[in-house]
Amino acid sequence: MLLVLLLLVLLLVLARGHDTIENSEVIDLTSKTFEHLTQAATGHTTGDWFVMFYAPWCGHCKELIPTWENVAIELKGDVNVAKVDVPANRDLGTRFDIKGFPTLKLFSKGQIYTFKGRRSFEELTDFARSGFHIHEPEQVAPEFGFFGETIFILKKTFQHAYDGAIVDIKAHNYFTWNILFILLPFIFAIGLIIIHFLPIPEPTYEDPLLSRRKQQEDARAARAAPPSSSRDNHTKNE
Repeated sequence: MLLVLLLLVLLLVLARGHDTIENSEVIDLTSKTFEHLTQAATGHTTGDWFVMFYAPWCGHCKELIPTWENVAIELKGDVNVAKVDVPANRDLGTRFDIKGFPTLKLFSKGQIYTFKGRRSFEELTDFARSGFHIHEPEQVAPEFGFFGETIFILKKTFQHAYDGAIVDIKAHNYFTWNILFILLPFIFAIGLIIIHFLPIPEPTYEDPLLSRRKQQEDARAARAAPPSSSRDNHTKNE
């Protein structure tokens, strides 16, 4: 009897968990659906989106999920609430510069507002409804093209090196990797200019027909001329 009761409780728990997932108001976004659903770069068609960027193994993310579900229910019809699994959609993590989990960003009319307060139900809903306006926005990065992600990473790396170079210069350290990285484009450009203005020797071209004719003439002249040894002996005898 006890075993039957335990099985019934287990089935109820599993069914409840299944219903929660099915009835969730939180929208799962992926690399394929993100821009189509959110229109993040423009924000003109689908309204504001409050997105949690998370990792499945993140403990803080797991703690936030019940609150995030309640936020989605509360904001239904006003703000779209969604989540992005960053390890499964790395291009979105790179595009929006996600450095920690969970990261909460609100997308509104082509701009991004990052939530930095306490992750309580009240603060999250207040931020999503109107509180985000007091924060400094960032421009939404466009979707990556074929080389977009590489260019974005290089841009971020260059910005990081530039910030480090400023710190190095202020500390009077003029021979650091940051400064070298900043100078590399200029060194490369100077090298191209030097190569461009270096004199290039003109290639020598020899007509094979003329070359063969010259060889034949030289051979005939050599056969017509007397041997040098015979000519020297003849001179001595005289």
